[in-house]
Amino acid sequence: MQGHSRIPKQGWANALAFIFCLLGTIAGLLPMDAQAIPLFARQTGQNCVACHAGGQFPELTAYGRKFKLTGYTLGVRADVPLAVMGTLSGTSVNNKTPGSGDVNADFPQDGLVHFTTASIFAGGKITDNIGLFGQWTYNAYDHQSGADQHWTGHSTSDQFDLRYADRFIDTKQDLIVGASLNNNPGVTDVWNTFNSAFGSIGPGYVPISNPGGAGPFIGASATPAMLGMGPTAAGLNAYVYWNDTVYAEIGAYQTANRIFSFMSQGIPDSAMPKLKGNFNPYWRLALNHDWGANSAMVGLFGMNSEVYYDSPATSGPTTRYRDIGVDAQYQYILDPHTITAQFSYIRENQSYSDELWDSANPNYGGNYANSSNTLDYLRLKATYVYQAKYGASLGYVSATGSADALAYTNSSTGNPVPFGNANSTPNTKIWIPEIFWTPIQNVRIGLQYYKFTEYNGSSSNYDGNGRNASDNDTLVFYVWGAF
Repeated sequence: MQGHSRIPKQGWANALAFIFCLLGTIAGLLPMDAQAIPLFARQTGQNCVACHAGGQFPELTAYGRKFKLTGYTLGVRADVPLAVMGTLSGTSVNNKTPGSGDVNADFPQDGLVHFTTASIFAGGKITDNIGLFGQWTYNAYDHQSGADQHWTGHSTSDQFDLRYADRFIDTKQDLIVGASLNNNPGVTDVWNTFNSAFGSIGPGYVPISNPGGAGPFIGASATPAMLGMGPTAAGLNAYVYWNDTVYAEIGAYQTANRIFSFMSQGIPDSAMPKLKGNFNPYWRLALNHDWGANSAMVGLFGMNSEVYYDSPATSGPTTRYRDIGVDAQYQYILDPHTITAQFSYIRENQSYSDELWDSANPNYGGNYANSSNTLDYLRLKATYVYQAKYGASLGYVSATGSADALAYTNSSTGNPVPFGNANSTPNTKIWIPEIFWTPIQNVRIGLQYYKFTEYNGSSSNYDGNGRNASDNDTLVFYVWGAF
């Protein structure tokens, strides 16, 4: 890998020791009441724990949810409405012995501690009723190019949420109404129980090392379509929130091209999957109750989408996705303790156009043996934070679905080693413990461990070449800062 040296095990230890000592020194020099999450903190004059449970982005408190629902307009407009974020991270996969015999090809970034991503945030209050959350991200390991396949960085638009909101309060009611122009069905949600808008398809939010081919393993090999809609979608949503109790939202999504290309996250129109039509509906309902130091929510959500099978073509057969989900959240926030528990479950039905049927070789488009498939996706997470500094969490992800000999097969990737599937199912189960430390509220240091009990339908020999689910276990170290 040009420009990057692989760090041996003792190098890992030395690098980690240096980082922890440096940040420990910083922690001793800076006051704990400094303003964090600079873009919105400067605007509201609040400490980060006012909006984020235990200071952990993006889990929102009741105040944080109200700030987002009122269009990011609370407080005084900042003179410089900008903030930056960066991540340093490294990974270690349990078994890096691929059948091809080429570790560098299959796990090119494993064993490195390096700068991963950087983001610029812009927005906050624009007028009394209009506000913006906008993010532009640089990925240091975006893709490989050239004859030597060296890694190249790339910057793209990221999350985008432009809102109009108004609030009507009297002695009997508190009503918030609003609308959002956004590029991800999940970025509008204020409970963040199911969306993948903030960096991870699992129950975590830190943008870690680019997998770079096969490893590291950080999630299931199949996820519902609505969780990956961000790079393709441009949506207009409307919502209401009544008496801090009832929330309802409905939106319509189309392809993020033409006048919406600025929201396409850098994917050129010639390579972008195309949504059919201008009305791929998303909806959200939730009941919320706040009492004392406690808050609880139960909700329903869903999305119907149709994608042209021969994208980037804008005609012909389609694949239809019908996602419906249920979620819940509980929070207890009373200094010095913060507890958050989250649950979400999505059931997806996929169906394939009859135009794809090949009677000579019974299949649909060469990629599906069945005319329809299902996918069930469960996420759980519990987090405890003490003094907004020391925290631990435990997450769990389970993906199960229909067996399909073409959709889930060794031959689909041409590489039977990390992503091989001898069982023809997406079934994967992962436990994700994490510990983290926030020495100052602008910096978070953490260790995550992805423990696979099942991968692609089996705990052992899932690829038919002797690779076990536990071989994919991945340790992730990160330093995450926002200023």
